[in-house]
Amino acid sequence: MASTDGGRPIRDALVISRQALGEQQTVEARAVTDVLDRLGHEVGTAGEPAALMAALSASTPVSVAETLSVDAHLPPAAATVTSTVVKAIRLIESEPVDVVEADGRIQRHSKVLPGIELGTVILAEGQQNPDKTVPYPAAEQALDALGGGDVDGTVAAYVRLLGEVAEILSDPPPGTAGMPETVPSWIDDADLRQEVAVEAERLRYGAARLGCAPQEVAREAAQFADEA
Repeated sequence: MASTDGGRPIRDALVISRQALGEQQTVEARAVTDVLDRLGHEVGTAGEPAALMAALSASTPVSVAETLSVDAHLPPAAATVTSTVVKAIRLIESEPVDVVEADGRIQRHSKVLPGIELGTVILAEGQQNPDKTVPYPAAEQALDALGGGDVDGTVAAYVRLLGEVAEILSDPPPGTAGMPETVPSWIDDADLRQEVAVEAERLRYGAARLGCAPQEVAREAAQFADEA
């Protein structure tokens, strides 16, 4: 017998209870995480990802991380290496399913689909893969921190970004060896080179000013708390 959803007939074979959907998704997710727990979350040779893919269901979605990540607690000036890591992810199927609620109503519900993601992490030499990572590119790291409400982390990432841009715009001293190419190194006009170098100094000044922002915010918050 067919059910209806606002007058729309739905075949019983396509309808599932919320509890059954939850149990089904739990089993599907565990099938992925169990494989990762057994074979590991890091791959270093061609045979390791091959074994991983063979152990997973052929329908398991595979994606590649959009950005390079770094250990969130990487010590300054530490010698680093890169590691190829695999983690379980949750995707949303494009086509929702019809779910029967406890009161008998039928509603469209998104279905979670487990998959895996391949990514690269920068970590200290000799260390295991970290539990917490952040995006390595400064702009992406800033947005990631902002999304988590980390104002200090957001500002620190933008300070780093401004510093990186300033370095690219700086005019290296004549005869400097071993330095990466910068914008002024490709410009013959001395006056134009100087103009670009001035902009680099302005960025450094802006970075220094921005770096003071978290302390100023903290002082203002403390003053507000005292007055309250």
